[in-house]
Amino acid sequence: MSTKISKEDLKSPDQVTQTLRQGFVWTTTHSKIVVLAIIVFAVVGVGASITSYLSEKNEQAQQEKYFLLEKEYLNKKQGFEEALRAGLNPNSKAPVDASKKASGDLEKDYGTVVRGLESFVAEAPKSKAAQMAALHLSDVYLSYKKHSEALAALKKVESGLDNKAVLTALVWMQIGNVLSDQNDCQGAIGQWQKISDNKSLAFAHDEAKLRMGLCYEVLNDAGKAEQLYTEVSKKQDASTANFAASREAEKYLRLLKAKKNL
Repeated sequence: MSTKISKEDLKSPDQVTQTLRQGFVWTTTHSKIVVLAIIVFAVVGVGASITSYLSEKNEQAQQEKYFLLEKEYLNKKQGFEEALRAGLNPNSKAPVDASKKASGDLEKDYGTVVRGLESFVAEAPKSKAAQMAALHLSDVYLSYKKHSEALAALKKVESGLDNKAVLTALVWMQIGNVLSDQNDCQGAIGQWQKISDNKSLAFAHDEAKLRMGLCYEVLNDAGKAEQLYTEVSKKQDASTANFAASREAEKYLRLLKAKKNL
């Protein structure tokens, strides 16, 4: 999303509010993309921590089981996405096989995957592998608007989180995403605040603060939202700065000030 504000954005307070709400919807509905991006960062950039827990025999066994479940899930998801893209491509001459498209029914589309992930999480809820499984499971549930099920899956692994581990930030972030999607911004802010207060999770501070600011907008606390947007947009520590979040914060800050002036 661009940080530039058009003249159309500033025509009326209603349009400014609508733009802010569009930003909030963008952030919450793209939670899956953000979580997966951070997971990639965790796997590639924090290899030492992953090597550490994989060295434990029990955890390694759980990881092996998890990767089989993950492969099944990702293959299904990829197939549905490819069928969707083919159906939306006006230049595609090849007929789209309807059987390869998602039906919109969770049981038909992901029934075996969901049951496999649920069983795995229940079997070893305190393992790192279960935490990753719960994140995927919550993504599936969210894509079918099953917020209660998504939250329950994440809550099952919460007691096993290590406050200094990357996966902790991912699970807390996703719990906040689910709560905000349910219009429980107070609860979501509480989850993201735990990330912001944890020095070991500095890589996720900017994203958490940005989401908190958007929720404070929804709660009509413009002062707190402005404070958080300013912190994220002016962060100087390049080692932990999230430049995408910083650009978004700059845009929301400008829109917020424009709304005040109107």
